[in-house]
Amino acid sequence: MAKQDEHQRRIEELERQVKGLQRQTGILHAKVEMTTNKQERRIRDLEIKAHVAQGVPQTKVAKVYQLSPGRVNQIVKKLA
Repeated sequence: MAKQDEHQRRIEELERQVKGLQRQTGILHAKVEMTTNKQERRIRDLEIKAHVAQGVPQTKVAKVYQLSPGRVNQIVKKLA
């Protein structure tokens, strides 16, 4: 009986450890996703600025990127 109790206790301990690792993995995935999203947005913003600098009207750039002309204006000013 003592051996079975020890075995059950060990199983429960391992299950707790697995749950902890799953939480940590979830947090790490969220951080990576957040960083990736920021980088993609930064690249998009630089592309928008480059198009406007080349003389493409902000309204056309806004349509291509599915943004409002006001948002394109903000991006261009922010990166100026």
